[in-house]
Amino acid sequence: MSIDPVPSSGFDPLDTSEGVPHAGYARLRREAPVSRTPSGAVFLAAYDDILAATKAVDVFRANFREPGVVVPDDEMLISEIPEPRHGQIRRIVNSAVAAHRIGRVEPFIRELSTELLERALAAGRVELVEDLVMPIPTSVIAHLLGAPPTDYAKWGAWSDEVVQGDYPRLNRTDRGEGLKGGHPEFATYVDRLIQEHRVATPPPDDFITRLLKTEVDGVRLNDVELRTLLVFLLLSGNETTRHLLSNLLYTFASRPDLLAELQRRPECAHNAVEESLRMDSPVSLLMRECIQDTVVRGVPIRQGEQVAFGVASANRDEAHFEAPDEFRLDRARPKAHIAFGGGPHVCPGASLARLEGRVLLEMLLEKVGSIQLEPDYVWKKVPVFWANGPGGLPARLTPRSA
Repeated sequence: MSIDPVPSSGFDPLDTSEGVPHAGYARLRREAPVSRTPSGAVFLAAYDDILAATKAVDVFRANFREPGVVVPDDEMLISEIPEPRHGQIRRIVNSAVAAHRIGRVEPFIRELSTELLERALAAGRVELVEDLVMPIPTSVIAHLLGAPPTDYAKWGAWSDEVVQGDYPRLNRTDRGEGLKGGHPEFATYVDRLIQEHRVATPPPDDFITRLLKTEVDGVRLNDVELRTLLVFLLLSGNETTRHLLSNLLYTFASRPDLLAELQRRPECAHNAVEESLRMDSPVSLLMRECIQDTVVRGVPIRQGEQVAFGVASANRDEAHFEAPDEFRLDRARPKAHIAFGGGPHVCPGASLARLEGRVLLEMLLEKVGSIQLEPDYVWKKVPVFWANGPGGLPARLTPRSA
């Protein structure tokens, strides 16, 4: 069986420049759940197919890079590393996370969110993405890693440079190999953190120290692997969590009725985070490379083909979610979405992202009465094609009356 063509002439499911094309995805789920994009990639639109594909790690490997780009093994991002090495590194990360206990960072998130919200309330008009959202994930990651939280702006800027690819274009003739060549300031900063932790007496009780000490199956991370992993954690934490928080704020700014309902039912803050992840998945697309021939719904997919997992499509699949386009605080099985992927390669920062979203929302419910977007505001998506969140949110916050 051949792959069905896209059922609407000219529709490209990978084109998110104007926002996630939910209507087009719904059409694909009905007419061509396995389709071919104009660029030649295979697009999976249905929940069941995507969830199964996330579990097939011997068939599909993460690959957001341009075709033909090959990087050294120790500079592969964790999502790109093949088994069995991926499993070893994940166990190192999981062991370090378990030892450090992500829950220990909650007081820091609560204090930071409170400070930022109070500052925003005092200012009146505020750019929510820049002034409230961006400092949270970068500061939290810096706190966990033992980096100065005041450096959050550097981390955020470097993260954007890597994800958007702007920095290498600015200096292409001077670029060297790998992250060190393409993003020297970022790499040097992370390398210095690693070295400071390696020689510190006593070493600080933080995530980097745990990673340095953790060994699984006789394997430890070398310095390049450690740098790559720390950069990946920053990228994923900054990008995914930033868009989760921004999407939450946009939803409650544009739906005052929903904000009022949640103010009456603050115990639903956790569900609100999950429903936002489902409705407005921060990562709308996962790009994969097929590494061995396979078949999905009777359609052959060949080794070497690029495959896009339509996460945003899966999370609104009518076969799995009642009224999928409605934001429901009381939705049954709120975690049934796959916003963080699935299978053994599920996002390692999922728990931290959820924690940051819940704490910010709880502080918002406590301190803010309403959010009014500027009258001339027009929603515009961030430029990264696979990411989903507003580029800005100019608004006014009013305090909640006692």
